[in-house]
Amino acid sequence: MAKNTAKKRAAGGTAKRVSGPLGSPVPAHPGVQGEVEVARVEVHSQWCLICRDGTEGDIVLYECSGCPRVMCSRCLDVPADSRDIASRHDILFWCLSCHTEHTKKVPAPYHGFYSGALPPDGGKPALRSFLRLNGMFETASGAVLAAAPIVVIHFILGGSNEIVTPVPFLSHYLSHYFPNGGYVYVEVPFDVATHRTIRSYTSAQEAHVTGIKSHLAHNGRVFVFFSDHSEEDSGWLFAGKEKGNFVAMSVSQVLSTVLGPYSGVLQGAMMIFLVCGSVVAHDDSFGELQQTILDYNVTSAIIFSATRFQPLVATNFLLALAEQVIVEQLDISKAFPGLLALSSRLGQHTKVILMIREDAHGVHNLLVTQFARAHTQTQPWGILVPGQCPLCSSTNSWSTKVAVRAPDVQDQSPVSRYLYTCAYPECGKAQNAPSYKFHIDKPAWCPCQCCKDKVF
Repeated sequence: MAKNTAKKRAAGGTAKRVSGPLGSPVPAHPGVQGEVEVARVEVHSQWCLICRDGTEGDIVLYECSGCPRVMCSRCLDVPADSRDIASRHDILFWCLSCHTEHTKKVPAPYHGFYSGALPPDGGKPALRSFLRLNGMFETASGAVLAAAPIVVIHFILGGSNEIVTPVPFLSHYLSHYFPNGGYVYVEVPFDVATHRTIRSYTSAQEAHVTGIKSHLAHNGRVFVFFSDHSEEDSGWLFAGKEKGNFVAMSVSQVLSTVLGPYSGVLQGAMMIFLVCGSVVAHDDSFGELQQTILDYNVTSAIIFSATRFQPLVATNFLLALAEQVIVEQLDISKAFPGLLALSSRLGQHTKVILMIREDAHGVHNLLVTQFARAHTQTQPWGILVPGQCPLCSSTNSWSTKVAVRAPDVQDQSPVSRYLYTCAYPECGKAQNAPSYKFHIDKPAWCPCQCCKDKVF
């Protein structure tokens, strides 16, 4: 079917630790009452899968009968004498992505329009000849380009004055993909350190939640950012201020209080935690965070391991995530390595942890995968090379690196050890010792095959 649409135009520190909100009981875990079903239905995109643009004037979008994708009449050259046939309601359109997937093993001409049924069900080409394409893919072949309503919720400690994050910038970027009101951004500042501030926070969220539910209807998607500080010695999250000073509480306490009013819209959401890595470093805190993800039925979550994580360093990574996962709707687990490859600076700053919810036989689990930048000079297999020689205090002095292969392996196989020697000529002389040397062995768990046998 064809249609016309409008053209598209550091987070860590110290704080007083308390076991619960001052003067208040511990909030209960979220219930299932009033939850909104966020189902996936085939609402067609507004953007052509080839040029990523919409339409204007006499340009039309052809809606695929097999998926939510569309193609525009600029990129799809439908002969003038066939346009009446292509616009008939009984004719089915088969987009280029569906065709590509269907013809992976045996290539076939692209006809686009079919009568009776789609190709997998025996449909016959409706036009006299195959179709010619104008342009090339600007998205991944598996991309859809967002069609369903999107809500981005940004929970942020005390408001944007407390923590500087790239989330507002990302929101501005995303809004241009939804010119007809399909995108909503909700910023939710929180301070839940006391009984009084919890009451104030909870009552203020009712209007937000009502608006989000109305916008999502039954086919919307939710993406959540959580910006906060964490207490370095415990991994607890900052809850707010009491008498002008920050107060930290357990991860489960803060998250259950802040997320509680939104429990009905978080099912199926993706969450990105812009907090310092002390949450990850402490097993109790990280365990509570994972349990919260399961309790709220969040499908995937991302957190960073840097002790003093700087959210702005993750801007390129989050922008790529917004484009490929939110807009193009690529599967996060498949797209993730590529997203990291576009963000080399992030890899120098932090490791990145991806958590995917898995439900099997009635059991709910999280698959937790940690990604680390691998570089032979600075962090082979993700293990940091010291920035300073411990013997002579020279910096950036590891000029000699020798790769050692495991025994009984063929040439060009991955190495199992790197040897490092301090290149400062005076290293060790004051101690009457040889120049400092050390080695880093490939961890037994590491699946990396990228470090080849090279001598530097």
